[in-house]
Amino acid sequence: MMINFFDHRTQIAENIKAFMRFKGYTKLSLSKLTGISRPTIDLILKAESPNPTIYNNQIATINQSFELPEDYFLESRITITPPEPVYAYSDHGIGEARSERAQHLLDGLDNILDIYALYLK
Repeated sequence: MMINFFDHRTQIAENIKAFMRFKGYTKLSLSKLTGISRPTIDLILKAESPNPTIYNNQIATINQSFELPEDYFLESRITITPPEPVYAYSDHGIGEARSERAQHLLDGLDNILDIYALYLK
């Protein structure tokens, strides 16, 4: 049975985020484990994938990578309460482009913070 995951993008995105938090995966680790690029993982998690056929194949790939049932991400299975948002405001760096190395380092820090957030609870 082939499910049209594209019609359930928002629910699937939320369920994949919960799965990642529960298992301790970052966007980068999910990318490496599934063979799906990090930018594509970002699109999946934002429920913004533009192509239904490719999206359906990507969700099927994620399910196969973790040996999950085909409909695994269609239902909420893990409940995680999001932490209170913390805001910091700065006018530093407005209008300045980041170097490729700086962006790579910031992406790495983002992954570390994702993992740290899992253990705050």
